[in-house]
Amino acid sequence: MFPLAQGALYLLSILSQQGVVKSDPPVPETPRVTAVAQAVPPATKPAAPPKTTSPGRQYFVSWGYNGDFYADRDIHFNQPSLGSDFTLAGVVARESKGWNELFSHSLFVPQYNIRVGMFFNEKWGGEIALDHFKWIVKEDQQVQMTGTRNGAPVNAPIALTEDVLRYQLNNGANPVFFNVIRRFQLAGKSMQTFHTSILAKAGGGFCWPHTENTLFGQPNDKGFQPFHGWDLDAAIAVRVHLYKPLYFEFEQKFLYARYYGVKIDQGTADHSVKDSEYSWSFGWAFGK
Repeated sequence: MFPLAQGALYLLSILSQQGVVKSDPPVPETPRVTAVAQAVPPATKPAAPPKTTSPGRQYFVSWGYNGDFYADRDIHFNQPSLGSDFTLAGVVARESKGWNELFSHSLFVPQYNIRVGMFFNEKWGGEIALDHFKWIVKEDQQVQMTGTRNGAPVNAPIALTEDVLRYQLNNGANPVFFNVIRRFQLAGKSMQTFHTSILAKAGGGFCWPHTENTLFGQPNDKGFQPFHGWDLDAAIAVRVHLYKPLYFEFEQKFLYARYYGVKIDQGTADHSVKDSEYSWSFGWAFGK
């Protein structure tokens, strides 16, 4: 038994040596994770941009007077029943302001202008404009007459005496314009005292002339003749509010008007008016 016990002890000593018998390593303790709920702030709406207010519609009406400088124009006369078809070249016409009698007659004479319109916003607007001016052929001037008169050809100078021609749009050449307006603000608040702006205007429309004439001693049937012409205009104006909505406006305008079918004795006349017109007026504005 001794060798058997000796062998068992020898085997036991080998197994007991360090590193021979392996044991499972200790399992590290897993730290406990505690979930902490964080409060999520509620979603907030972005701040609305500040509202910018722009002026609303503004209306205006004005009344004033005008002065005119006319370019020389040709007048064509046609009288089929008399065998006359001729032109007077380079005719000089004049105006008739009469401002020296401004407070001794009706507001509707001698030469006046009316404006009615509105601004859609601070920059753009529109107006209807009537320019009542007089286009009167100067007497005793000498012009060239070409064409046919009473069936005979003619090409000679002629003096426009009262017995030859007395031609005038005396109750008004009356062009009516539909204008677009561009406003440029210069100073002050809209429609307040000393508010100043520059207005650029352009447009066109029709003519409503009133004619009185005598050709070689024969008068026409005078009266208004609606839509006997068309017109174009371009203008620049300065508007100053004297006291809140009350304003003063000075305007410089260039206009062209073409008249046709104007009544004369047994026929018609055609001509144009080329005008450099200045006007001044007082008006009233209202609205936002």
